[in-house]
Amino acid sequence: MKSTVTIKDVARELGIHHVTVSRALRDTGSVKEETKTLIKQKANELGYKPNRLAQNFRNKRSNVLAVVVPDLRPYFFAKFVSDFMETAQEAGYSVMIFQSGEKPGVEKEIVDSLIGYRVTGVVASVTKDTIHDSHFDVLKDENIPYVFFDRAPEQTEASQVLVNNFQGAYNAVTAMIKSGKNRIAYISTHYKHQIFRDRLAGYKKALEDHNLPCLEEMVVEGGFFMKDGFAHAERLMNLEEKPDGILAVRDEIGIGVIKYLKKKGVRVPEDVAVIGFDNDPMGVACEPELTTVQQSIPSMVAGSFELLLTQIQSNSLSFEKKVIEPKIIYRGSA
Repeated sequence: MKSTVTIKDVARELGIHHVTVSRALRDTGSVKEETKTLIKQKANELGYKPNRLAQNFRNKRSNVLAVVVPDLRPYFFAKFVSDFMETAQEAGYSVMIFQSGEKPGVEKEIVDSLIGYRVTGVVASVTKDTIHDSHFDVLKDENIPYVFFDRAPEQTEASQVLVNNFQGAYNAVTAMIKSGKNRIAYISTHYKHQIFRDRLAGYKKALEDHNLPCLEEMVVEGGFFMKDGFAHAERLMNLEEKPDGILAVRDEIGIGVIKYLKKKGVRVPEDVAVIGFDNDPMGVACEPELTTVQQSIPSMVAGSFELLLTQIQSNSLSFEKKVIEPKIIYRGSA
């Protein structure tokens, strides 16, 4: 097996001191340009690769940012990670991605491990069960900036970029009411994080402001996926007084609702309007296409990176909260 090429190997090949090689490869110190070029050519020829982790320990900080998310499968998180990586790389940073799997214990292990990687900053969206941010204190102790996005612990003093989930749900219900719907159901999740409570509160307030009752049987909770939307739609459409509008807590659930309604010959949106949440690309693959509440991922990425970069450049932790207003993307289902 071929051994790893080191700085000393490069130095030995050229007959110069390894310190000179190190300075040339890191573009630091006074090394003549012709010598620097020669060193880089030889390093490339030998297949030298820098030991980033070792460099991080020597320098006590790297140019690496970490992104921590609960799940990479949903479109929202996958798109955020992709866009954030692009933004960070354009600014000269590398990015490490971590997934907690919606498990607070795993999330804590990830945060603890970030100290060893000597990351420069962290953006994180916490698990559905993370209430306190005490396990992020290890970052604070090391003066490593961190910003929460989308989901933040309910008790935190860290910077955060959040969506106005209350307003998003309120606007969606109001839109259905204005189109003539007056028995609007809500398919939520059993998760109790603040963002889901805010969406439920927005749903209820819109009904209240338009003098419509909020009926217990019209609010259902359960899983997070298409099959759950299908099952919940079946439950709602078996009620004696059926809904004529359904708001789903996320698009994948809304697509499941449409699949059930079409299977039963229910017209969408004429008989039942459907609106989802997240602007998942899958929403345009169903028929009719899903009307959705869009959370601006570009705005969330830009806000998160800006807050993080400000702390990195000032070398100080701070608290700032950015709230992004959602908007409805009208398609065929409402």
